[in-house]
Amino acid sequence: MNNIEYKNEKYRIINHHTSCTPFFNSSANAQTEKLGNLAACAGVVIGNGSVDFYMGNEQSFDDAANIANTAYLSEVFTGGYGQNDLEVADQILGGNADKIISAYNNENFTADVYEEVVGCYRSLAKQLMEGAETIINNQREWKDLKDTSIGTLKRMMRAG
Repeated sequence: MNNIEYKNEKYRIINHHTSCTPFFNSSANAQTEKLGNLAACAGVVIGNGSVDFYMGNEQSFDDAANIANTAYLSEVFTGGYGQNDLEVADQILGGNADKIISAYNNENFTADVYEEVVGCYRSLAKQLMEGAETIINNQREWKDLKDTSIGTLKRMMRAG
């Protein structure tokens, strides 16, 4: 009888662990989704800033890129993400920047696109507030990274 109880107890423990697995996976997926959403919004804001740059407002681009990069990095450096997750997020960021620039170039910068830009500024502002401690603690380390990124983007825009 003890063996049966032990086996049942063991079965219950195994069941408990397997029933928790989707919770842990969904937690990881939620974090990855957060990174993807921040990357998407960072791309939208950088794309919008790029349009400002093309229109002669370099300072507006600098400000947009600084906001976007700071919010994005505050999640990247606290999320414990794998290399693959970061590469996908970078692709999302670049794709959304291109999407906004393309909308402007093709005269499709509609009210919906504008609302997306505004919504992304709000999302990034929320991340800036949530990640304030990380941002403050890493601002010196990130300065070179952000300056290089912004400089590279400007170089690409000037060449094109």
